[in-house]
Amino acid sequence: MLDLNEIPVAEGTRKTYLNALANLDKWLRGRPVTDENLAGYLSYLYDKGKSPSYAAGAVAAARWRCDCEDKDDPRGKLTRRALKSFRRKAFDRGRGQVTGLPFEAVKKLVTHARGEKTLAGYRDAVICSVMSVAMLRISEAVAVDIAHIDFDKKTLFIPRSKTDQEGRGETRHLNDQALESIRVWMEKAKVKDGPLFRAISKTYQYALKGRLFTDTIRKLVQARCKQVGIEGRISGHSFRVGSAQSLALRGASLVELQIEGRWTSPNMPAHYAAGISASQGAMARLRDE
Repeated sequence: MLDLNEIPVAEGTRKTYLNALANLDKWLRGRPVTDENLAGYLSYLYDKGKSPSYAAGAVAAARWRCDCEDKDDPRGKLTRRALKSFRRKAFDRGRGQVTGLPFEAVKKLVTHARGEKTLAGYRDAVICSVMSVAMLRISEAVAVDIAHIDFDKKTLFIPRSKTDQEGRGETRHLNDQALESIRVWMEKAKVKDGPLFRAISKTYQYALKGRLFTDTIRKLVQARCKQVGIEGRISGHSFRVGSAQSLALRGASLVELQIEGRWTSPNMPAHYAAGISASQGAMARLRDE
C-alpha cells in the first residue's frame, strides 16, 4: 500500500493535505472519490460554513492523492462548477489575508530584538531578517543550515521549497542587515555549523543543537510583533506578504515578485500587492489631471 508520508512534498503541505483527506474520507464513508462525489462534498462544506480556500484545499488534496496513486484526476465539470459557485457565494468567508510585515516593520522588529542583548533576541532578529529578505516560508526557514549561507556572495541557498518538489534548490540574496544579524547570532550562540534557527536552553545561556519547529517560529514572530505594537493576523507568512507589498511599492513588476517569492503563478503576488499596485499603476503615474 502506498504511504503518502513517503511522497516528496513540503511538510506543511503534506500535513494540510492529510487532514483534508481524513475529513473527506469520513464524509465519503467508503465511496470512491469521483467527480460527482467531490462536488457533493463541496456542497456539504458550503452548508457547514467553510471558506472557499478550505474547499479548494480539499479538492487539491483529493487530486494529489489520486496523482500519487496513479489514478485519474477526480475533478471534472461538476467539481469545477461547484467550486466556482462556492467562491462566488462565499467570497466573504474565512479569516482573510494575513497582516503583511513590510521592510519598515521588519527593521523595527530586528532593532527591538537585538536591543535586548539576549541570546533569544539575537536569534529572533535573524529569523525576522532572513525570512523577510529571502521571502521564506516557515517550512523553508526551519530547514536552513549555516552551510547554506555564503557570506562572500551574500546569498542563501534554499534546498527545497513548496514549489520545488524535485529538490533542485534556489539561491536568494541576503542584505547587509540579515548578514550582520547572522554573524552576531553565531558569535553569541557559539555555533559554526548545523541548523541556523535553534532552540535555547531554559536558562537562556546557550543554544541547543536541535532545529526550531514551525509552530515555535510562528509563535516567536507573533510575540515579537506584539512587543512592538504590530497588530493584526500575524503568521509566518506575514514576511512573504509584507515583502511582496514592499517590493511592489518600490516598483517591482509582477514577474519580479513571482520570481523572488518562488510562486508558480502570478496570482498570489498579484493578490498581495493589489492595493499597492493600484497606487503605482499607469493611471496613477501617467495621468496629469
